[in-house]
Amino acid sequence: MLPKLFSLAVVATFIVDITAGPISLDTVLDIVKRELPSTHRLHERHLSPLVHKWTKKEKVPRAVNLPMRIGLKQVNLAAGDKRLLEISDPTSFHYGNHMTPDEVIDFFAPPQSSVDAVITWLTESGIAADRIGQSANKQWLQFDASVEEVESLLYADFFLWEHNSGSEDIAAEKYHVPIHIQEHIDYVTPGTRLRTGSAKTPSSMPSKKRAASLSGRPDVSLLPGFPNPNSTTCSIYVTADCTRAQYSIPNGTTAYPGNQLGIFESSNDHYSRQELDVYFSTLYPYIPNGTWPEERLIDGAVGAIEDPSNFTNVEDGAESALDFNSAIPLIYPQGTVLFQEDDQWYESHGGYNGFWNTFLDAIDGSYCTYSAFGETGDCTDPDCLDPVYPDPNPGGYKGQLQCGVYKPTNVISISYHQVEGELPDSYFKRQCNEWMKLALQGVTVITSSGDVGVGQKSQCGGDEKQIFSPHSAATCPYVLAVGSTQWDRFANATGPELPYEKLNEVATTRFASGGGFSQIFGTPSYQQEAVAAYFAQVESSLPFDGYDNFVVDGNYSSVSSGVYHRGGRGYPDVAAVGDRQVVFTGGQWQLIGGTSLSSPVFASAITLINEARLEAGKSTLGYLHPVLYSNPQVFHDVTVGHNPGCNNSPGFPAAKGWDPVSGLGSPNFPALMDLLLKL
Repeated sequence: MLPKLFSLAVVATFIVDITAGPISLDTVLDIVKRELPSTHRLHERHLSPLVHKWTKKEKVPRAVNLPMRIGLKQVNLAAGDKRLLEISDPTSFHYGNHMTPDEVIDFFAPPQSSVDAVITWLTESGIAADRIGQSANKQWLQFDASVEEVESLLYADFFLWEHNSGSEDIAAEKYHVPIHIQEHIDYVTPGTRLRTGSAKTPSSMPSKKRAASLSGRPDVSLLPGFPNPNSTTCSIYVTADCTRAQYSIPNGTTAYPGNQLGIFESSNDHYSRQELDVYFSTLYPYIPNGTWPEERLIDGAVGAIEDPSNFTNVEDGAESALDFNSAIPLIYPQGTVLFQEDDQWYESHGGYNGFWNTFLDAIDGSYCTYSAFGETGDCTDPDCLDPVYPDPNPGGYKGQLQCGVYKPTNVISISYHQVEGELPDSYFKRQCNEWMKLALQGVTVITSSGDVGVGQKSQCGGDEKQIFSPHSAATCPYVLAVGSTQWDRFANATGPELPYEKLNEVATTRFASGGGFSQIFGTPSYQQEAVAAYFAQVESSLPFDGYDNFVVDGNYSSVSSGVYHRGGRGYPDVAAVGDRQVVFTGGQWQLIGGTSLSSPVFASAITLINEARLEAGKSTLGYLHPVLYSNPQVFHDVTVGHNPGCNNSPGFPAAKGWDPVSGLGSPNFPALMDLLLKL
């Protein structure tokens, strides 16, 4: 595999070599004289909206060597979805036959015929076979070649380009390949893509935090003194005991090896071990002190922090505390795993927009060089810039990007989101393919749906900020998205609330459960009937209309009317309690709400069911969507509430069956366990 920063070193080399300044007459004549043979066709050209921040500079000298990569077209992307449905269909003979990581690589690898065709083209063009290598994940070919060789190969002219941030890259405005080769390759790099590389943010400039954010924590209520943290009044104080009582979840009794619940954290939010001990000692004395998550720290990340004053811009830890305070008591004696990504420089200073890629790199080594939708590896484009390792910034992690250093847990809970349109579609699609690959391996990825209903005004689309803005990764059809509910006393209830009294479950009211329809991903087959049934109930009463076309890269110019995408993947899929959770963080007892609670609660339920399946000698559940949508009876249907947002839009209403507020509903755990344990 080529070194991650090799292309940057090449840039530095030819910058030194270029001393002639303006383009010479010989170079101009060389460009004009090149004639394209009839055997070749244009393969890629610059898209003008993507180069407006770049200035074309000098022609790259012919003697400069370039590290070339040719991304081979993957096969079986559609077949991957079909295979996933097959092993997730309870009626299939192949149910539960999950794939190994190597089997996944081989399944999506380009056919050998494509590899042979491209190598033959290269060797016949003068690139010796012993100069050509293939990546470990089999998705691209690599070789070093001079600019002269590459320009002759691709009928292209390579220039030095400068970004307005000061970073530089090399690229051609267009390139060509033989007609018979086009079907085998996705793209060539260096080619037309311009990337900013690892140029760090100058210390004199304000740093930009990553665009992704926590999905929840819209309201934090301090509980001074909190005289009764063991309260059984579940409409006021939500604890794991309340969650067990409302959803009929039994106490955990086993800890099957390797079945810990994985919890993802980022954005400089860190838990405290001391505060976890206080929480357990007060509410759950049967959980011994020291019951902390196993820390799987990625690219120099920091796990628990006891003294925030020793770090820069550390958050108060409420998100991490919420995740572990809610999950650990539900699954104990089973444990948890913390996946914390990125070093403290990136976490505290920002300077990048991408999200989840370094996490996915760490749990699947092939993702580090995975090519799809014109992207290979982590994004270096300014529109989706990911952290770069080794981190060149002061105090940054100086090790290499961590690829495949950790095994994913069977269930992973994520309480963070990214708004569709804030990153290129190709970024989200490449990630969604990776969520699919994890599902093929029996991993269930669960995420919160967000806390701003159909969209936060500042992030909504259109000139008047009226177009709904769905949230990733909830919109990926291979991720289980969880909306939020709250427990209230029934309207006819009288007298004081009884301990663990059965309560009425409705959509949250202090904040809006995130939901809607993707602008990037279409409605998956498992969901089509449920979505149609929803609109049959409510469409005539909606005060807004939808639009039919996909929105490309957040450009809403094609939307002439309507505020939601009719043909999009609907979310959330399910729901769970998302408000009034008792948490101990920052040295205080607090009540915290958000779908950041809903995700670990539902993930805990699935972890318990996996526990029972593994004890019975069965496989993990993996991809749950088809079986859940086929069995809505295992949920408490939530029919009261709505999710406003986007310029005070009323949003979508809850309804019978699936809806884009509470999904299929909250778990009826005994029914859910009975269904899934029998599979």
